Amino acid sequence: MTNKTKKFLNDTGATIPVVCGPMYPGSNPELIAAVSEAGGFGVVQPVALTSLYGHDFKEGLKLIKKLTNKPFGVNFTIFGGANQKYHDQMKKWMDISIEEGIKFFLTSLGKPTEIVKVAKQNNIKVYHDIPNKKVALKMVDCGVDGLNCINWRAGGQTGIQSAEKFIEDLKNIKIPLICAGGIGNENDYQKVIEMGYAGVQLGTRFLASKECIVTDSYKNAIVNSEEKDIVWTNKIAGNNSSVIKTEDIMRGGLKTGPLINFMLKRPKLKKYARMFLMSRGIKKYSQTAFDDNVKFWQAGKGVGGIKSIESCADILKSYKI
Repeated sequence: MTNKTKKFLNDTGATIPVVCGPMYPGSNPELIAAVSEAGGFGVVQPVALTSLYGHDFKEGLKLIKKLTNKPFGVNFTIFGGANQKYHDQMKKWMDISIEEGIKFFLTSLGKPTEIVKVAKQNNIKVYHDIPNKKVALKMVDCGVDGLNCINWRAGGQTGIQSAEKFIEDLKNIKIPLICAGGIGNENDYQKVIEMGYAGVQLGTRFLASKECIVTDSYKNAIVNSEEKDIVWTNKIAGNNSSVIKTEDIMRGGLKTGPLINFMLKRPKLKKYARMFLMSRGIKKYSQTAFDDNVKFWQAGKGVGGIKSIESCADILKSYKI
């Protein structure tokens, strides 16, 4: 075990260097608890926990703690000043997380300077999603404790470069690097650990678990898909998102129209365009979680390595170090 893997395990309290990434749909309390209970590390996506699965945020955290005494984390997406209402809500969620003893934040988008400041005051570790070296260096300067490297094989909002490129570019960075994307089975896991990653983040693999509350059609689609079945669309969040190719996805095309394209190319308008797309996407993916007839299925290129729907405990048996 490398020193960076040891640090990652110390930062999370996990015994297996596998994160259940925050997902929408996904992040139901039963899934988060099952991953942490089995030795991995579950991370809550607050909007999924509250808006999708209907839990009061505080009560949702309490429920997870009833299901496991193992640690878990919370994800915070930073939209800057584009939506003051969301910013205020995120602040409340953060305060509640601190009250409930959460010791790990995974931040996405934006600059987490203020979150890092609050986290350090409360002995909380902060890891941040990154797409490339430029952002990674900025995050190191912000004082984050680790980097979640979103590569181009990830499901949902995917990255822009390979896992190999991250390792090459960030070889001199001293904090842990987590590989997020394309991990479908233990062979994929071992490969990236040997590259030098401290751990991995799984999303698609845990969607096809017994504890995840999404439709059977979604889980079966993951099991029955191959890498060639994954396509990219920017209509979910303004950047590329990896999804399983279905008639629902292909209807109307994979790319946004002229007006949204214009906004996405303008720095002052981009965040508004992305928030519009994401709010619309949330409605579609809310249906995906519960309606077998709605086939908007986010998934990564690791689907080819996923051959069955298993419990989180059985999945993680193959990922031990």
